[in-house]
Amino acid sequence: MPNKSTKYKQVTVKEIPRTSLMEAGIFRLSLGEGAKVVAFANGLWPHHDRSLDAMFKQFVADYQPDAVVLLGQMIDHEAFKALTEDERNYLHKQHDTDEVSIARDAGNFDDQVKSLREQAGAYIRSFAIGKTKVFYIPGVRTEHKLMEWVQQEKGFRDNWASNNPEAADQPSDPDRRIPSDFDKFLYLNKSARVKVLPYESALLINSHTLYMIGDFKRRHPGDAVYVEWEQRQYSLVRSFDGKLSSSWHTLVEHTQPTLLKTYHEAHEVGYFWDDVKNGHLRDYDRRAQGFFYGEYHLGELFAETAFIMRGTDNRRCFVVNGKPYTEETAGGLTNGGEVDLSDEPLSEDQEWNDFSAPEGEAEGTEASAPAAEAKPAAKKSVRKTAKKPAAKRPVNKRSNRNKK
Repeated sequence: MPNKSTKYKQVTVKEIPRTSLMEAGIFRLSLGEGAKVVAFANGLWPHHDRSLDAMFKQFVADYQPDAVVLLGQMIDHEAFKALTEDERNYLHKQHDTDEVSIARDAGNFDDQVKSLREQAGAYIRSFAIGKTKVFYIPGVRTEHKLMEWVQQEKGFRDNWASNNPEAADQPSDPDRRIPSDFDKFLYLNKSARVKVLPYESALLINSHTLYMIGDFKRRHPGDAVYVEWEQRQYSLVRSFDGKLSSSWHTLVEHTQPTLLKTYHEAHEVGYFWDDVKNGHLRDYDRRAQGFFYGEYHLGELFAETAFIMRGTDNRRCFVVNGKPYTEETAGGLTNGGEVDLSDEPLSEDQEWNDFSAPEGEAEGTEASAPAAEAKPAAKKSVRKTAKKPAAKRPVNKRSNRNKK
């Protein structure tokens, strides 16, 4: 017998955009003998680990790579959504980053988005240190989702403003537009040392190594990139879900008239988002923080991934070519604190909004002490009901930049 409570529900299933390297494209880059390459991924600015980011930038300044490849998930779309969300349904309260707070204070929706776009573009440009050129491959799970949300929110607000021209406070300006090209969206079209490639495309260096964002994962580090190598037959540097691994293998091409071997390697680039600010990504013990670096010599790639270690004093570090990089103060520590068996402090209930609370029950008012003498029965309190707004309009959230 069917469940009587079952009924048709109006559920919207959002399509996840998909593409392939055949469509997105493989872009070729030729580098000379001794050329150096570094790859980062999964930063999720402005919710990135700022201590690790500073260490990575110091390493780039010392290592002086010819190219830095950014393999997706570098910009967090949740930061842009935070401009309008009221956070009532958040599991844990988070204070806004300085970048989001600055954007909120910029003006209407167009100005707020512009401020965040400029700051995000400046962050991407910060990887172009010295002679380094940055190749940025945006992904569909964050960067494309960001573009999609901004355009939809802009259209909704422009529609409201057009239908309510008499409103004193307009949520957006229909005469202003937001670029749909990702490089122009982040103002990277004005940077000579940053090249933005199409979503989910790949960079092939010296016809040897394919730098790409994957579109599938496996449970264990190294598994997915090996399956990818079986399909691509190139040495691989790949990112997807924050795993970190390096593997090398040798194949025999033939044995006549002499032994000929081919050498392949496959690397997975880790993450450096802030674990404290990205709890929605959950705890997954097979992820690891780190990055990729390597050099090309005699037509071969000599490379590995650098992983982050935590010392006995809780400070983190990584070592490259015998040189350690250590953060000044311990970062990325778990939230929490000490608890004890003493009584907990009591607080008043908050059952009413200030504008609609019955008389004498407004938020913040203390309960009156019991009367010493009997008094006549008080009149029944009347609830003050707020006026219903004439029409629903987009929400402009206030900044909480100064909250600590």
